[in-house]
Amino acid sequence: MARAPGSEKRPGWHWSEYWRSGRADVLSVEGPNGPAPLDLGDLWPAFFRTLPDGARVLDLATGGGQVARLAWDTARADGRRAEVVGVDYADLPPPSGEGPVLMGGVALEKLPFPAAAFDAATSQYGIEYAEPKAALAELARVLRPGGQALILAHHADSAIGASAAGQLDAFDATMGGGEALRRARRLFAAILERRRPEVVQAAHAALREAVSRASARLPGTPEAEFARYMVHYLADLSQRAGAYEPASVLRRLDEVEAGNAAWRQRRRNQLAAALDVAGADAFLHRAGRAGLTAVERAEARDANGALIGWRFLLQRASEDPPRPPRADTRSTDKEKGRWVTPPPFSPCGPVDD
Repeated sequence: MARAPGSEKRPGWHWSEYWRSGRADVLSVEGPNGPAPLDLGDLWPAFFRTLPDGARVLDLATGGGQVARLAWDTARADGRRAEVVGVDYADLPPPSGEGPVLMGGVALEKLPFPAAAFDAATSQYGIEYAEPKAALAELARVLRPGGQALILAHHADSAIGASAAGQLDAFDATMGGGEALRRARRLFAAILERRRPEVVQAAHAALREAVSRASARLPGTPEAEFARYMVHYLADLSQRAGAYEPASVLRRLDEVEAGNAAWRQRRRNQLAAALDVAGADAFLHRAGRAGLTAVERAEARDANGALIGWRFLLQRASEDPPRPPRADTRSTDKEKGRWVTPPPFSPCGPVDD
């Protein structure tokens, strides 16, 4: 659950309320008609149709379960059975009816499953947020030998990343350091506390001025939609201050600030997680070190041709590679021509004879 800004937050806090609100999709770029749902065509169903009857599928960073549900629905449509589990750092809504099992509060770096538990795995904008070395090692551990993982990861040059950066820039340019929100809080606190009329009037005038300044800074771009919503919301509070119950407004302002913090954190994390070419190279190198072979690497595009990420198809080796022979740690006594055992190690220094 999103908490008040400045308080201690658990991993995934900035996604918890988003998924609990019932959202299941990932949004693509902002356009003239607002955000458009990501359209990946047959990307996931085509992968799921390659799986055998009764396959066990793990969806990493599942969020609202969109990809996990596609795995379930694809199997059912083809007359096959599938056991699908989705995991996420964030708190997730309880399951309803039959379908995938969604588990919240799960770290990708420490999956709660036995080795070789899954026939396939997926991740749509998820595993790249985790600590890559540990998360890829865990992915390799829970995949059966020969199992594959299809990953759609954020691309540093994608349309999604450009949209997120534009949204942050527009919000920061418009809302600045949060002056208008602070002014709104002061006004309704003064009304609630029944302060003197001149104090309330001064607070009201300060809010109107802050909203006017924010409105003047508002860009006229599609990426400014969220900033535009905030300006309109605060303008309404300013214009109809006497119509609202002050304690209710103050509670709502707490929610607004927590929601804004989560919104900003999601976009900052997205931009930080996005992989450029060197980042994609490093990701696949770590995958290889974990025992996952890169079968495919490509730039992914949506139905409109916009670049929306990296597509990685990884496969666990059919058999674990043989371990190298264990090195002999004994040392040679050259003078006597025989092997001797090294002295025991002490963290406090050499052991006295």
